[in-house]
Parts: sequence; structure tokens; C-alpha cells
Amino acid sequence: MDKFSKRYNGLFQGSILCLLLTLVSSQATQCDERNCKLPSCRCPAVHVPGGFEPSDIPQMVLITFDDAVNWENWDYYMQLFPKDGSRKNPNGCPISTTLFVSHNFTDYCMIQKLHARGMEIADHSITHKLPREWWSISTKEELEYEILSQRENLADYGHIPIEDIRGWRSPFLQPNGDNQFEILFHNNFTYDATMTYPFPRNLYSPVLWPFTMNFPWSIACNIDPCPQNTYPEFWVVPVVTMMDYREHLPCSYVDFCTNKPRNQDETLEFLWKNFMRNYRTNRAPYYVNLHSVWFDENDYNLEAMDQFIQRLVDMDDVYVVTVYDAIKWMRNPTSLRNMKDFEPWKCTWTPEKEDRQFCEFTFRPRTTPRVRKTTTTTFSGEKTTTKKHSNSPNLPDDNENSVTPDGFRPWFRRNSATVPKLSVLAGLLTVILAFWL
Repeated sequence: MDKFSKRYNGLFQGSILCLLLTLVSSQATQCDERNCKLPSCRCPAVHVPGGFEPSDIPQMVLITFDDAVNWENWDYYMQLFPKDGSRKNPNGCPISTTLFVSHNFTDYCMIQKLHARGMEIADHSITHKLPREWWSISTKEELEYEILSQRENLADYGHIPIEDIRGWRSPFLQPNGDNQFEILFHNNFTYDATMTYPFPRNLYSPVLWPFTMNFPWSIACNIDPCPQNTYPEFWVVPVVTMMDYREHLPCSYVDFCTNKPRNQDETLEFLWKNFMRNYRTNRAPYYVNLHSVWFDENDYNLEAMDQFIQRLVDMDDVYVVTVYDAIKWMRNPTSLRNMKDFEPWKCTWTPEKEDRQFCEFTFRPRTTPRVRKTTTTTFSGEKTTTKKHSNSPNLPDDNENSVTPDGFRPWFRRNSATVPKLSVLAGLLTVILAFWL
């Protein structure tokens, strides 16, 4: 064999060896069911965990709210998630939600009571500052302040055990790449709920399940920067886009849809159609992400959401749970027929639990337009009549003898009964007689 043939054979064998090493290396860094198994690892996928058929598992619904909790939205939470626990999942536990809470304008007494009611409280930054781009370019130290300081606030002011604050969502759904994931991973967070996933763009295809970061990011990066490193057993709960009520455009938040429903029926249909996409395909968690300001836009969004939740409660295979509850199920997939005995979802809720959280709400601001108090004077001959108008129909009149419609004196006047005029005269006579005698 000549020198050329020997050199050619050596190059060929070397190329084959390099190709084999490349294939082995790619298989070692590629997530699949052979090297990634629950409960510690899950690849990004649409197939049902645990090998179940979709009809054999519960349909989880994850309703999440972003931003501050205060008087602007407290009544909404009261209506949708009643304090008495009357809206229950099929296992008898009250339905629940996850609140991603930012610091500014938050009433931490409300946080304390909602947590006692069984709601999950998660981290959503201190400042929620603008512009959006800041969250993608902030330094690791700046981002660490936003994440860890707010977790401390929730623990200190909301009296939530710090180990119960497990999740984070970046403002504006703007990720910061590996800086963000390193902070969360090394500070014992369980999951991130920032990463948007823009598929499917229809109401007929299966939806992405939550997954872990045991392997490098391998799906579409919808908003840069996405993480490139690995974070074993750390979960990503994707923000899967919904389709608007016309089924034309995707929206990551319920309140961010360009084509907005025009009435209560269209709003309910919008929520229901997106729910049925999950329910009829792979039963991945149905992600309903929104800001409470959506309820302020009109008179029917809140009623449509209320009606939608009631529909879910009436179904025996649907559970309205927190994000962390969904991860508990992912770690231990359980069939629908065994869900009532599913230990991680057992609840210790009692009606009095929230009432035992003693704290004071902040002052409730006036939410109706203030009407100036006026005096209307009319003349009829020599008579003058004066009419006083209260600031609000819900407030008692300024007359100190006024009572509420049910006949009881307001609490601030119960000890201020007026003194009859005769008693005043009797007192004066007593003083005069004492002086005279």
C-alpha cells in the first residue's frame, strides 16, 4: 500500500472516530426518556407524563395574577375564590390560584390572609421598573436585589414561610438568560414562570407541559435571552399563548389580546375554547395568565371569569390549582381515579384559618366619584328650608341622630346619644338653686 493510500485511510478512520464521538456527545446532551426520568427530570414535550392516556388524568387549570395586591383587586379575589371555600375541586379542597406579587402598592395583610386561604404567593420583583428592556440587560447583582429582596418582603411583611415562596415571574415576561436562572437555582426556588412559548397557534394541537432544566434549552426561544446552561431539577412552567376569541392572534396574557371580546358571551367563549384545546388533546395544564386590571375594563369580564370558573367547578375531572400543585403532580403522575387520595393535594384548610391571621388592612380609598356637599336654600315667603346632601348614598347623613337603614346607629355614634332639652333645663335649674342656697 503506497503512502497516499495509508494517509487516506488514516484520515478516513479519524473522520469516522470524530463523527462517532460527536454523536455520542450530542446524545449525552440531548434530553430524551432514556436519560431523563421523573420525578427529577422531564424533557420539553407534549406527551402525557406517566404514560397515561389523556382521559385518565385530571385536567389542571392554573389561574395566575401578576402585580400588586390591594383594594383595587381584593374584591375580585373574594368573588372568584370565596373565603368560605364553597368552590371546591373534586377532592373536596377549595380551588386556588397563584399570585405573582410585586412590592409597590401591595397590602401585605391581604397577602397574609390569601396565603392562609390556600393561595400560592410567588415573587414578581420589588420595583417592576420600566423600561421592559432593563430586565434583559440588568446585571446579576441588580436582578438579585429584585428577586431576593421581594422574597424577603413576602416573608417578613406577609408572614409567609420563606420555603413556601417557590416561584418567580419576571416583569413583562422579559427573561434575563442565565443570570436569572442562576439566581433562582442557587437560592432554592423551585420554578420559573417567565418563558413564553408561542405555540400552538390554533385551538386543535396539544400544549407544552412544564419541564426541567436538566439539559440545555432546546425549544424555540420566543423572547431573548434564554438560558444556555443546565439547572438540574429546576422547573420551567411555560407561558403558553392563548388564541384570541376570533382565533386569529396569540396572546400571552388574557388581557393582552389584540382582538378583545365585546360582551360577556364572547369573553366566556374565549376562555372556554382555549380550555377545550387542552382538555380535548393532551390535558396539559391550562395556563390562564392575567392582570386584575382586566376586570376594570368593562362590566362583563369579571362576570365571564366567574361563570367560567363555576363551569370548571361543576366538572368532576377538572382541578383549579396553584402552579406548585401542578409541579407536585408532574413529579408523581397519578390517575384521575386516584386523585382523591393524592397526598400532595390534601388540604388543611378551615374557614377560620384566614380569620386567625390578625393584621390590619391599609386605608380603603374612595372608589366612587366624590360629590361635594352642597346646601340648597329655597325661599317661600319668610320661610327658609335647607337640604343637606350626603357625600355618598352609602354614608350616613351628618345629622347625629341618623341611623342606618336597618335601624341601628353607626358604630362611631353608638355612644353619642343626644341629650333631651328638658334634661338641659333641669341641669341649669340645679346649678341656680345650688348657688342661691
